[in-house]
Amino acid sequence: MADPTPITITELAEPPPVDLRRLPALVAAAVRMAWAAAPRELLLVFGLQAIGGLGLIAPILAGRDLLNRVMTTGGFEGVLLPGALVLVLLGVTNLAGLIATARDDILSELLNRYATRRILLAAGEVELEEFERPGFHNRLERATTSAALRPYQLAQGLGGLAQALLGAVGVAVALAAIEPLLLPVTVAAAVPLWVAGVRSGHVLYAALMRLTPAERERSYLVYLLTRRESAVEVRAYGLSRYLRDRWERRTDERMVEIRRTVRTRLKITLLARLTSGAVLAGVLALLVLLTTAGRLTVADAGAAAGAVLLLAARLRVAATGTDQLFEAAPFVADLRGFIAAAPGVPDLLPPAPARRGFDRLTVTGLHFTYPAADRPALRGVDLCLHSGEVVALVGENGSGKTTLAKLLGRLYRPQAGRSSLDGTDLADLPPGTVHDNVAVLFQDFQRYLLPAADNIAAGRWQRSGDQAAVVAAATAAGAHPFLSALPDGYATLLGPQFVGGTDLSGGQWQRVALARAFFRDAPFVILDEPTATLDARAEAELFDRIRALLAGRTVLLISHRFSTVRSADRIYVLAGGRVVEHGTHAELMALGGRYAELFTLQAAGYLDPVPPP
Repeated sequence: MADPTPITITELAEPPPVDLRRLPALVAAAVRMAWAAAPRELLLVFGLQAIGGLGLIAPILAGRDLLNRVMTTGGFEGVLLPGALVLVLLGVTNLAGLIATARDDILSELLNRYATRRILLAAGEVELEEFERPGFHNRLERATTSAALRPYQLAQGLGGLAQALLGAVGVAVALAAIEPLLLPVTVAAAVPLWVAGVRSGHVLYAALMRLTPAERERSYLVYLLTRRESAVEVRAYGLSRYLRDRWERRTDERMVEIRRTVRTRLKITLLARLTSGAVLAGVLALLVLLTTAGRLTVADAGAAAGAVLLLAARLRVAATGTDQLFEAAPFVADLRGFIAAAPGVPDLLPPAPARRGFDRLTVTGLHFTYPAADRPALRGVDLCLHSGEVVALVGENGSGKTTLAKLLGRLYRPQAGRSSLDGTDLADLPPGTVHDNVAVLFQDFQRYLLPAADNIAAGRWQRSGDQAAVVAAATAAGAHPFLSALPDGYATLLGPQFVGGTDLSGGQWQRVALARAFFRDAPFVILDEPTATLDARAEAELFDRIRALLAGRTVLLISHRFSTVRSADRIYVLAGGRVVEHGTHAELMALGGRYAELFTLQAAGYLDPVPPP
């Protein structure tokens, strides 16, 4: 099965032009999104709005007939029943509008759920490389922050536009029946409002695009000032004032942009309102002329005046709805970009075919460069791992060890070269199939603020109910003694951030993360500095047992401590992104190259200097 095209999400270089020609596409995209999120609510809201809008035809025309009857008879004889009917119809249309507005809140919540879910799905499926790109983070930031506001705005814009247009249609039909000439000039009064909505939406859209990088920095500064993980160093270095001042500067810059945007949009709106008001005044003047010329009766003129004002109000609401839709345009655009990048729903797709174990993992000519880097992290790496082997990667910081491990685990895709399992290119296997066969423990392992058992079971959540396997994995990692002694044992919440949580030491957290890797029960295990926070005794005990704990599995071990890698079946030495040496410990020491130099250098730190003779 061929690997699908890599999922990538790119930043928009410039905001696309916002004009009325884009309105149908924008409305269609919003309707499709609302239909996917809540078809029942959407139909209900639109149905109620149709009742509220088209239901205005009868009251307007019936009201004209009532006025004619009163003017003709000079009294109110025979108008009570028709009048009551008009009131009932008005009450029904108003009630339908009120219910539709109330249901908009539910529709917006369902839209928020749908949008957030799709963002999370896409963020979980994009290539890991995307997280190295600023453009991806810009779009992700806008999409996630907008998901709280824009779905409501989208629902309100759609609802307002639909209700206003349907109402406008109803009033327009009634107005055309009274005096057709008044219809086009009344509609013309709304044109400046629509144009203003388009221009105002573009101004806001462009401002949001400009503000995104600064908003990300502001969010990051808040994160640093409010998170436990950064609190120690912030206090140790006295960074609080510095970070707050930096946040203040970015906030001042934001306020300058917001004030400029508000002033521009206000000017656009005021000009449009004045122009629209002048045109509407001309419509009413035309109505007076038609009445004085005898073309309209007083009753017709009264009904027409009401219809003109009502139609103008509806069209103004429609323009406001259009404005809201254009304000939500960045959200729609970014969300559609995420959905287009990950069109499937991964957690509903059938699982990838299982592939358990392999005889040989071969790497040939592997090249990889991080998106933001100016030089390759790996340059033509060749490597081979056989089933059941313990293979070690050593080298100085920046030599490419962790990057190579991530490529072997199919977390990144190489720009050149080939990685294959028993002759099958990893690129021809679904990523999920590769990931299913790999257990990883990286230096920056995650500390989940979840119960202890769930922290371990995260290694293979499909087996989270297997408590015996959880305990066995914890025992293998040396975590069982302190986990079983917690207040609620394995049910104890880890981390102090939530009520009832208990924190662990760095070494204890590392043992929990190691237990997670054991619980995954995968044929290929990647251990990147797995004992970095363990004391010397615990480290020695773990590595004495690692062959027994991982018997039959292929282990890729990365460590700066040469005492832990000397017993590996084979050792690869990396420097500058290349494999410069490989062999057993004895072979590499006999070679007298880089490995021997690094090993001797580290060993010298544990020996007393030999006094001169």
